[in-house]
Amino acid sequence: MNVSRLNRVLEAGGEFRNSPMPENEASCRRKGGFTLIELLVVIAIIAILASLLLPVLANAKRKAQQTYCINNMKQFNLGSRMYADDYRNTFIPFMQAGGYYAVPTLDGGMNDFAGVSYDAAVENCKEALTNCLMYPYIKNTSVFVCPGDTRASLSPGSGFAYCTYSKTQNYGGESYQDYWGMGATCSKDADVAAPAETFDFIEDTDWRGVNDGTWVVNWQLNGTGLGSFTWEDPLAMYHIDADTIAYVDGHVGVHKWTDPVIISSGQQAAKGQAVTGYAAATSGIDYDFVRNGLRFPGWH
Repeated sequence: MNVSRLNRVLEAGGEFRNSPMPENEASCRRKGGFTLIELLVVIAIIAILASLLLPVLANAKRKAQQTYCINNMKQFNLGSRMYADDYRNTFIPFMQAGGYYAVPTLDGGMNDFAGVSYDAAVENCKEALTNCLMYPYIKNTSVFVCPGDTRASLSPGSGFAYCTYSKTQNYGGESYQDYWGMGATCSKDADVAAPAETFDFIEDTDWRGVNDGTWVVNWQLNGTGLGSFTWEDPLAMYHIDADTIAYVDGHVGVHKWTDPVIISSGQQAAKGQAVTGYAAATSGIDYDFVRNGLRFPGWH
């Protein structure tokens, strides 16, 4: 409504609110809002965009966690090397229950967290790690845990774990000579013929609450070191079905698993479900990769 028309209305004793609104002005007023259908369309578009972006963001988060994990593994390798330098090139040995660290004991059991709060379980694990042979060379319990390790978020007694990395069965020199059919292991630098190809640490996903002992496969040797193996311990799947693996020469690599049985077994174990002796393929990319990395004295 223009000013001249408003003045005429007021002079006639009329009220502005009762004056009729021009058709074009009423039309503009109606076009100022959104209809219900328009709002629903906008909401639907936002939902579609979110469904497309969330997986991308989740993958980006896992990639970031993998980078953190690789740094942890490098610190493990450095700590192991420093230990060897202090002990005449002898690799860090196994401790209680076969692990390189003293496993947590709570309520009288290695992995008995029944009735224990989450915070108490974490503190117990941290205390156990500070008493391990590796800790003086790392001095940070968070280095023992990959941020993508889903077991750390489980409730105590249901697969909860506060340690991600295990030694591999070929490395460290256990006290007996027939470790899952493999025989002797590397215990000094002289035992390692190919340091750049030989595993020493790996992301593990033991369902029992701690990474008890080493990560193993079940060897069937023919007496000369040449033989095959079947799969025993599950593998970690915290980084989009990929594992970080440390080598004796100090570098850390990433392997993307392809065998669906290996992948599903690792995913189940990460939820606290018992998995052992799974029937993954005994040939192919994954099998050859593991067999090549688990080198030990007499291996060929």
